[in-house]
Amino acid sequence: MLKSPIEILKDVFGFSSFRKGQDALIEHILKGRDVLGIMPTGAGKSLCYQIPALSLGGVSVVVSPLISLMKDQVDALCQNGVTAASLNSSMDWDETKEILDSVRRGRVALLYVAPERFENGAFREFFVTLGVGLFVIDEAHCVSQWGHDFRPSYMNLAAAISLLPKRPVVAAFTATATPEVRDDIVQKLRLNNPFVITTGFDRENLFFYVERPGDKLEFLLNYVRKFNGASGIVYCSTRKAVESVHDFLRTKGVSSTRYHAGLDDGERHRNQESFIYDRTPIMVATNAFGMGIDKSNVRYVLHYNMPSSIDAYYQEAGRAGRDGLPSECALLFASKDIVTARYLIAQSDNEESKQSGYRKLQAIIDYCNTGNCLRASILEYFGEANSPKSCAACGNCVSASERVDVTTEAKKILSCVYRIKERTGRNFGGALLIDVLHGSRKEQIKTLGLDTISTYALMKEYNRDGIREIVSFLTADGYIEVSDGDYPVLSLTDSALAFLRGQEKLLMRKIEQKAVTQRESAGSKMRVSVNPELFERLRELRREIAAAQNVPPYVVFADAALNGMCATLPKDSGEFLQVPGVGQVKLEKYGPRFLQAIREWLLEHKDATPETKRVAPLSETERISYEMASQGKSAKEIADIRKFTVGTVEGHVFKAFLGGHFVAESFFVTPEEEELILGVARELNTDYLSLIKEKLPPDISYNAIRFVRHKHKL
Repeated sequence: MLKSPIEILKDVFGFSSFRKGQDALIEHILKGRDVLGIMPTGAGKSLCYQIPALSLGGVSVVVSPLISLMKDQVDALCQNGVTAASLNSSMDWDETKEILDSVRRGRVALLYVAPERFENGAFREFFVTLGVGLFVIDEAHCVSQWGHDFRPSYMNLAAAISLLPKRPVVAAFTATATPEVRDDIVQKLRLNNPFVITTGFDRENLFFYVERPGDKLEFLLNYVRKFNGASGIVYCSTRKAVESVHDFLRTKGVSSTRYHAGLDDGERHRNQESFIYDRTPIMVATNAFGMGIDKSNVRYVLHYNMPSSIDAYYQEAGRAGRDGLPSECALLFASKDIVTARYLIAQSDNEESKQSGYRKLQAIIDYCNTGNCLRASILEYFGEANSPKSCAACGNCVSASERVDVTTEAKKILSCVYRIKERTGRNFGGALLIDVLHGSRKEQIKTLGLDTISTYALMKEYNRDGIREIVSFLTADGYIEVSDGDYPVLSLTDSALAFLRGQEKLLMRKIEQKAVTQRESAGSKMRVSVNPELFERLRELRREIAAAQNVPPYVVFADAALNGMCATLPKDSGEFLQVPGVGQVKLEKYGPRFLQAIREWLLEHKDATPETKRVAPLSETERISYEMASQGKSAKEIADIRKFTVGTVEGHVFKAFLGGHFVAESFFVTPEEEELILGVARELNTDYLSLIKEKLPPDISYNAIRFVRHKHKL
């Protein structure tokens, strides 16, 4: 073995501690055991195999589904000084031969290939000669027909592995997998007694909400303007909708580009590059876009139409905020979206697949209609039954919308479902239910005798949409069950029968159709940086460097790293190296230019220090950490509960402290540690964090030093 995992993490990738699940996965891989890691987007899956690859030496093969994803990964690794390469169909023979020669000579640590590559006989012959020590399958859900991105070529990977003279460790990773998909991955990839870990599906930095605007285009226009040029993705369900939305934004002077399967390869590639390289801030696309996109600084994902499943929605929405900074996921819902989704599912020739599609569609419809916590709805769908029932960071939990009593209406609707079944002996769909309640005189109702039941015309004074909304609410909250199939029917659940017999009141969140201009979007409150002016200056420098190297800007430094620079204002190389995401190679490549930019900004703002700069309001994530600290929990306890590093939690609470919030001194330092820090600082006659840190025990954190420095005005 070469360096230890923690040394590689710090020296190569610039992070001082592992996130939840990373160390366990790395440990089992290094012990020679297969693994399956199910971790949310942005949780650091790539490091779970990149670090073992570098620790073991030799070559590791990584199967990745898209060229763009491979390119992003290779670019990022090369920026950190790691020898990586990819083989893809866009390369000519000379490029391919050069890479194969480099791999054969041991000059490549990680080789990225598409799954289709293993269908090539010449490559299979080359593959068996490599002595592969680690075989990685990224986006492993693609092997499952239960998954939303099934890709037949993934089915050949187990056979390819069996060709090797010595079986390597096999590591599979995915961001979203229901239990049935999980089992499919283990079986289809023939994982050998794998260590399986699910770190949780929650993305705390994402703010979820559902809107029902009367005019989607007007809402969209005002929404994207709130983000002032930040990167965002707008998903539409059809090519026609993509063209319509894209044209609308362009006519309103908003810079956007488009992506769907109807464009030729050249245009798709150009448009994708324009978005990835930050030349165009908004991508309007179908779900054909995004699976291979590792762009970390997407600040929002807006679904213009409801997707067909929560699996697809969470995968697509999860492309926001991969750098861990606050980001938004908005879904614009309209009843006609259901018609489009059902039509697309009905095109399948596989009856089992259709039934599964209808079940998943009902789950996303329920998500759009529930008055409960949206985050909890998503987590429960993926099997996290013990998720909190309120998150304080989704549209439903923070909404000031009035809750209206619909007890009477609900009992009328549920009673009508019961009476229809009682009269006809079978269940019917929602359209007939609404006809009966509204007092329709259609021939079908007379023929079935439904114009004589007690609930006929019981809600004739309501408009049909109003009845439909309450039916949807009752379905989402588990009182009505919708069958699968092309012609779904409604039936009552045990909860409905208990409700009809009891005295329980039922409150429904009032549906509002306000334009975004009538209220603050969550995005307008979610400040990415504590110092927007310096952040923009560093972002411009990053863009300049990226353009010169022809790589995406976020590959040079993620927004989170720029934010770290703004928060700490490093004065020298030692302090710059403490910024999360800054490793040795990036320090040597870019440190001098970024340090110079920070020095110049400080000269223009002579009174600015990390402690006296303008402090942004606490984000929801920071506020939760601060409140837990206020309850007496330590940084370690909060980090374990919230799945963050201790340093991240300390950063949240330190920002609260700088903003004038009370924080107990014991959260950062003991009296003995405080005296020790003071003594070292005075002995060295310096306030440079890195110099002070060198003379202190390793368990005293940088935030502890910052706290003492601020308290004693060093």
